[in-house]
Amino acid sequence: MQSSFSKGVIFALSAAALNATIGVLSKVLMSNGFTASSVAVIKTALGCVLLSILLFFLKRPPASTKWTQAAICAFLGIFVLFHFETSAYRHYAAAGVVVLMASASISSIILGRIFLKDAITANATVGAALAIAGIAVIFSADLQQGFTLQGAALASMAGCGYGAFSVAMKRMGVSGGLHFTRQLLFFGSLYLLMPAAADGFAIGELSPLAIAALLALAALPTILGFFCTTKAIEYLKPSQVQALELTEPLFAALLAFVALNEVPRESLYTGAALIIVGLCFSNELIRVGSKASNPSTE
Repeated sequence: MQSSFSKGVIFALSAAALNATIGVLSKVLMSNGFTASSVAVIKTALGCVLLSILLFFLKRPPASTKWTQAAICAFLGIFVLFHFETSAYRHYAAAGVVVLMASASISSIILGRIFLKDAITANATVGAALAIAGIAVIFSADLQQGFTLQGAALASMAGCGYGAFSVAMKRMGVSGGLHFTRQLLFFGSLYLLMPAAADGFAIGELSPLAIAALLALAALPTILGFFCTTKAIEYLKPSQVQALELTEPLFAALLAFVALNEVPRESLYTGAALIIVGLCFSNELIRVGSKASNPSTE
């Protein structure tokens, strides 16, 4: 139904906007002495605690317990994503974003074909290619800075994990929601303890600003971000969700301008245009050929 498609689009775009806050908030914490791996585990564990408190007061019983599914999805969507993303940025700066997001989009298309029997349509292919090109244009100035094959490989692994996460949720028929989000965060925090312990689990100065940043990270991209992503997967194909979440750099640029007064590069506008046109193809608002089907009926 069209309403389901619209809901999925709103949830996916909301997830992209929420995830865009990670960069700004993480910069605040790292400037206060936190390591990237410590930030990852703290925000995930804190998100689990805050969500548990919220659910206690809401007194909303869970629909069903899906611990096995949550453990698998948390491994792919939290541990693989966060751990390899953090490792990638030690070797390949900001341009790793391009590789990470591209691999997430491509892997969701390929894995969706293998495990969900979703057709690889011309619209999906053209849409993903245009959106990825848009992201590459946005980060074009950084692409040659600090490039290493190791960094690119790690970013690819992170992106593939996130793409596999969306396909696994759809394949196992898991419904999103607050309870499932809490289960994801519970397992995710356990997984992330390992790399944090290996890195020394450095906690920086707990200033009022740092505490506020931790709470914001736990609430916005962690709790609400995963909630919106899991709800989007209920209504859309994994490839459509990943394509819509490619808008994250646009929201991040807007946030950096508002919060940090960082003026966007001119390349942002060209990249944004490519991403938007790509999304129109991915969601069949612009169709390749005459036989493309309405996405709301699939």
